[in-house]
Amino acid sequence: MASPQAWPGNLPAETSSFIGRRDELAEVRRTLERARLVTLLGPGGVGKTRLALRAASGMRQAFPGGVWLVELSALRAPELVAHTVARTLRLPGPAAGDPADLLAGHLADAAPTLLILDTCEHLVHACAMLAETLLTAAPALRILATSRESLNTVGEHTVLVAPLEVPRTGDPEPDGCDSVELFAARAAACRPGFALARHNRAAVAQLCRRLEGIPLALELAAVGLRAMPVEQMVERLDDRFRLLGPARTGERRHRTLRTAITWSHDLCVPPERMLWARLSVFPGGFDLEAAERVCSDEHLPAGELLDVLTMLVDKSIVRFDPSGPRYRMLDTLREFGTELLERSGEATVLRERHRDHYAALAGRAAAGRRGDRQLAWVGRLREEDDNLRAALEWSLATPGQERAGLRLAVLLCDHWFLTGRLGEGLDWYRRALAAVPGRTTEHGRALYGAGLYAVLRAGPAEAGALLAEALAVADAAGDPDLRAHALHELGRCRFHAGDLDGALDLYRRARRGYREAGARSTMSTTIHADMASVHAVRGDHGRAHDLCEEGIAACAAAGERWGRAVTVLTRAATHWLGGACDRAVSDVRDCLPVLAAFGNLRAVARSLDLLMVCAAASGDHERAAVLAGAAEALWERRCAPGRRGVHYVALRAAGADAARRALGGERFAALRARGRALPAEEAIAFALDG
Repeated sequence: MASPQAWPGNLPAETSSFIGRRDELAEVRRTLERARLVTLLGPGGVGKTRLALRAASGMRQAFPGGVWLVELSALRAPELVAHTVARTLRLPGPAAGDPADLLAGHLADAAPTLLILDTCEHLVHACAMLAETLLTAAPALRILATSRESLNTVGEHTVLVAPLEVPRTGDPEPDGCDSVELFAARAAACRPGFALARHNRAAVAQLCRRLEGIPLALELAAVGLRAMPVEQMVERLDDRFRLLGPARTGERRHRTLRTAITWSHDLCVPPERMLWARLSVFPGGFDLEAAERVCSDEHLPAGELLDVLTMLVDKSIVRFDPSGPRYRMLDTLREFGTELLERSGEATVLRERHRDHYAALAGRAAAGRRGDRQLAWVGRLREEDDNLRAALEWSLATPGQERAGLRLAVLLCDHWFLTGRLGEGLDWYRRALAAVPGRTTEHGRALYGAGLYAVLRAGPAEAGALLAEALAVADAAGDPDLRAHALHELGRCRFHAGDLDGALDLYRRARRGYREAGARSTMSTTIHADMASVHAVRGDHGRAHDLCEEGIAACAAAGERWGRAVTVLTRAATHWLGGACDRAVSDVRDCLPVLAAFGNLRAVARSLDLLMVCAAASGDHERAAVLAGAAEALWERRCAPGRRGVHYVALRAAGADAARRALGGERFAALRARGRALPAEEAIAFALDG
């Protein structure tokens, strides 16, 4: 049997013991065996996510395609659900067509796979629509969702997740009860030396009954043992229940959890309460710098914030991950904090600070990407995807904040490009342009960004219109940098359409513009590669090679890794077209690991295509067939290879046809299917294996 590490997926390791739920685990597994969409239903804090993860972990060997946890709690934009699933599956967002349909195409022929859609209640309709699309297209797919309400879609089976069993009133031996076991285990972790004994059994049993066996409430109560004995804790809870008065049956458990959270809040000193509310502006994780810059002021000085944050960690309000290091709050506690923040009157100020902090980070990343820390900055911004999206969402949806949202989108242009999220980038630019009318320079840069992504995703008509408008804004504003970028992408439109003369003219004008403006953007470093592509297709391999060498030297001097990798890939294509397959393969092996490190599968697909045609030209037709299938699968995830232009399609098809003729249709099809089935990481490893 394979070890857990050998199974694909992203299930997190358990950080505390799993207690009870034997019957529920068995029910979830039985239901997943007979149903393809299973939703775990229950109130916040009842343990739906933990149950889903434990059940899925025990079934991993049934899903060779992987068990994948898709965390949706931090997501607020329904249109990004499919993008989030694609990113979890380690695919950059689809670049052409409807993202849900393209995701379905990827999963259609995949091995049995389990997706866990965690925390769906605020995105119920989007999750239901995506589930229907994926399950219809992918017969080997199963989905396990967690939600406070049903997805209400065809084929859904629900499993109600109840609180843990509580002791019966008067039970003299409550030790074997799941809620008591959970409380005792967490209490021992919070206060070493704690154990159930004759003197405290009755109080523990009463506490578990008052908290109705809700796991989150019990864990919060266990932390309280640091401040008071369990008997005093029960008295305080009893007082709060009496103050709340009788609850209607349907709301009782929600009120019980709220009581436990409110009680934990009451145990906090004023600075802790203030920070709890302020930290709720972070939809996902955050680091100490972000907490200090967003949440500190004269009422909570930055020099004291770490001490207060540590106290919240000690009380289990905030969780700390030392590997980041990162902090985060559970969704239910963050929701409570959001209510406190709204009542405090500080919500707008805190969200502005949050947006401004991440806009400043995006600005530093934009500058830092111009040197040898390019990959490090890409990884740094990836960590903050949830915060960046929240900042964009709030800014573009809040009157008076839209222009700041537009500026943030402009700062993220290269980031979305380098990480291959062209579809997401285009969506944000469309929203920003709709929210901020006008013809300012920033508006022109957003038009350019939308045009850049539209070239590769939406097609030449939309791209051409956007870029022409960006060019007009650049001319009106006297902005040579924006003008050069717009000319560059207009040239790419011409190249993809097969107009080599028109493309080369625009590329030359763009290069002059970059030099005059002193441009140092990621896109400006690829202009030599794009010009070389035109000459290579024309058959002028010497000129193409010289342009590549010039571009590689410029990138090396600037520490630009992406531009160098793309230019080396273009030089490899030039070698192949000139008949030097060995040199072409050597260049691909040089640049492919770098392109893969950026996560840009479109560039990886180009690399596999080039290795495929080299293998075919060298007579290694079996290898060519496998590479053809692997590249096809990547192109389908990213966009059709036709986006590279008619010349590219013809050259690619010629290599595949040569392998098909040499092997025969049946053998070629079998090897091609093998390549199509390879996950991206395995396809890259195969390509690099000489």
